[in-house]
Amino acid sequence: MKKLDFGTKLIEVRKAKGLTQDEVAEKCKITVRTIQRIESGLVMPRAFTIKVICETLGFDFFEASNTGYEALTESQNSNLENHKVLWYLKDLFNLKTNAMKKISILTTSLLMIGFLFVLILDTKAQSSVDKNDNCLVVEFNPDKSIKRIEAVFTNSLTLDSLVRVKNELENHGISINYKKLEFDEKNQLTSINCDVDCNDGFKGSFGIGMLNADNKNKRMGFVRDYSKTAKTPFCTGGCGL
Repeated sequence: MKKLDFGTKLIEVRKAKGLTQDEVAEKCKITVRTIQRIESGLVMPRAFTIKVICETLGFDFFEASNTGYEALTESQNSNLENHKVLWYLKDLFNLKTNAMKKISILTTSLLMIGFLFVLILDTKAQSSVDKNDNCLVVEFNPDKSIKRIEAVFTNSLTLDSLVRVKNELENHGISINYKKLEFDEKNQLTSINCDVDCNDGFKGSFGIGMLNADNKNKRMGFVRDYSKTAKTPFCTGGCGL
């Protein structure tokens, strides 16, 4: 038996009973838009919706049409779902009906998107670091201004590393003066003494002596935190590094 489209059957039964789409919608407690979409073939109604309409209008679509709704293929359902999503988006931006409700939904959605966007930017700001030989870390705010600079000096640094760190700090407005530098036979740092000037009123000194195999993991340096809420804007020495 040829399968019968439910929308076509609904039109046939509705007209046979002399009912309008509005009257069917009211009787079935379904929106007029839903009835219109079913009759135009834009949607494949759920079994529950078909059951409600059939019971209300007094016909058995499942038995009469041999539709096999329960055996719809996955691809058909997928296409229908995609169609529903597109229709919903189109209807959402149609402010001729339920304008205030739709404006509220759109406003809430935009606020959520904005919140997620700010959250992503903040996460990027936290992770946007400029690392130089695992010594220099520069964190940026979402507006690209510097949030925090951390310089850590250990036995792993070489003269080339220290020169690059010095140049990078100068690019960020901080002057560092190496007053004493000593290296081992592998050209790795064993002793350092320097002055730091952030050129905004914050300055200080720190030093490490006799870095060797026994204390090569010792860390020393400085931190400049530009955050307005920073408890310690500037620190030299250990600084919890």
